[in-house]
Amino acid sequence: MKQTLQTATLDNGIILLGEFLPGVESVSVSFHVAAGSLCDALSTRETDRSCCGLATLAGELMLRGAGDRDSKQLIAALDNAGVQWSQSVSMSHGSFAGAMVSRQLPDSLKIYADILRRPLLDQSQFDPARQVVLQNLAGTEDDPTHRTMLALRKAHYPSPWGLPSEGTSADVTKLSHTDVKNFVDTFIQPQDMIVSVAGRLDWPEFVKQIEALFSDWQGQPTEPISAGERGEKICHVPYDSQQTHIALAWDVPPYRDPDSLQATAALAVLGGGSSSRLFTEVREKRGLCYSVSAGYQTQRDLAVAMAYSGTTADRAQETLDVMLHEIKALPGTITNDELDRVKARAKSGLVMQQESTAARAGAMARQWFHLGRIRTLAEDLERLDNLTVESIENWLAKNPLTEITTVSLGRDPLEVPDAVSP
Repeated sequence: MKQTLQTATLDNGIILLGEFLPGVESVSVSFHVAAGSLCDALSTRETDRSCCGLATLAGELMLRGAGDRDSKQLIAALDNAGVQWSQSVSMSHGSFAGAMVSRQLPDSLKIYADILRRPLLDQSQFDPARQVVLQNLAGTEDDPTHRTMLALRKAHYPSPWGLPSEGTSADVTKLSHTDVKNFVDTFIQPQDMIVSVAGRLDWPEFVKQIEALFSDWQGQPTEPISAGERGEKICHVPYDSQQTHIALAWDVPPYRDPDSLQATAALAVLGGGSSSRLFTEVREKRGLCYSVSAGYQTQRDLAVAMAYSGTTADRAQETLDVMLHEIKALPGTITNDELDRVKARAKSGLVMQQESTAARAGAMARQWFHLGRIRTLAEDLERLDNLTVESIENWLAKNPLTEITTVSLGRDPLEVPDAVSP
């Protein structure tokens, strides 16, 4: 069935994306504002102190009253409209999203307009909002896997991309209500905002209502974010435990690069699921660890391959050695059977995405951010069909892996080679 994809751009820079999904009675809408955690670094520059977590705290406080509704009334309005709402912060965006039956979309858009344009930022709600953020951080900062991956990001990414998007407890504790107000005034802007909607949709009516709610909203452009230094290539985090956590990272093409498909396919062969090389060799055959995987993280201009394993302290060195061996052994050894499994998983994910309005709204916004366009399902499936072992191997041959950032968290540091030779 042919997809119905729509796009429009308001004069103030807001980008509208839409897809009509037949056979559903619901609709999902997501507002992506260019006010992600990278903006924490710009706030740090203004305040002369670290503000890691400011975007997260601002998003939490914006949902505690907007327009003529206080915190309780705002949440009640969303609930009364049957909106399954969410709010999140990534490196690039602060996002406010909701899924609902289609007839509730007009009223829900008015609520979201208040949240984005007229948040109360009630000072009496500041401390409760900060406590929620701190509680969420407390649930993750003590988790050794999370700590390992944070250390890996800090070591491998250039600053400020290596900072945690959710923030740190030390910084959030020091943030003030004024910090949040300045952040919202500076970064919650219409420029480059993406509004994505999918489901049972009347596109002309949607555009008309968005124009009525947002077209008179004007903002000021913000300064660009420049990349700083990277961390050390080899890092050990002391942690008194019988377990050791190992994480590896290396550069790969970002999503908008045509070669990213070859890179992600190679990573899927390496560590994408229970039939992958790492799972088979490290966990199943040798029983070295309880968890091992590899994956892909992309920003607009840079992307990273990451591999992780959790193991016991006495088997950590062998686990690292086998992981590095499998990474080095990948070029020239990929089989058609492995690629067929990768394609089957990827196609399944793409098709199932079409059955979720929230998934489609989010996916369209991500594609537009990275590509400046939306690819159809047919295009994505054709790209996978055209993917061959030869094309992946050609990319691996032209892009030999020579450097890996290695982080370990545990009792003892591990022996790590300075470079990886293909």
